[in-house]
Amino acid sequence: MKLWTRSLLAAAAGAALISASACSPSEGAGDGSSETTGASPSGETLASVKPCELLSSETLKSFGLEVPGEAMNSLPWRPGCGYQGEPVSVTLYKDKRNTVASNEQKSTWAEFERLEVNGRSGARAITQGTTKARLCNVMFDAGQGLIQVQAREDRLPDDVDECAKALEIAKKVELNVPEPA
Repeated sequence: MKLWTRSLLAAAAGAALISASACSPSEGAGDGSSETTGASPSGETLASVKPCELLSSETLKSFGLEVPGEAMNSLPWRPGCGYQGEPVSVTLYKDKRNTVASNEQKSTWAEFERLEVNGRSGARAITQGTTKARLCNVMFDAGQGLIQVQAREDRLPDDVDECAKALEIAKKVELNVPEPA
């Protein structure tokens, strides 16, 4: 019985270490400074991505965003993290149901322009209800879904390009998420 118990404890400890290392960011991850190799481990999906951990505090502050972010989980397949800031406030979403291509087919967009985010399929989009709200979305394919960066200018004067800011932030986020499946 002691050998069985010891074996069970060793197996549990090993599983805990593997699980912990899979959830821990690698060196440089989360700060936008990691390098992508273009190859992602098999089985890696968007499920392990946490929107409030996509960028380091230093990177967020460099964009004028306040930390910590506020988790936003109104839809179970689309958790997000909101950051107040100056000159823009930003919400980062992980969407496990859609891709850039499937979003392009939706009728909710007033504008939808395809672009690349660090070589990945992406888009710049403005919803029909926000054409005058100084709000812009940049999205790109990741894992088995997409990452969406929504930037909005909260204050007057209207002198910030929200879409350019969203794209700039998306390029940093892209470095820290799995390749499309």
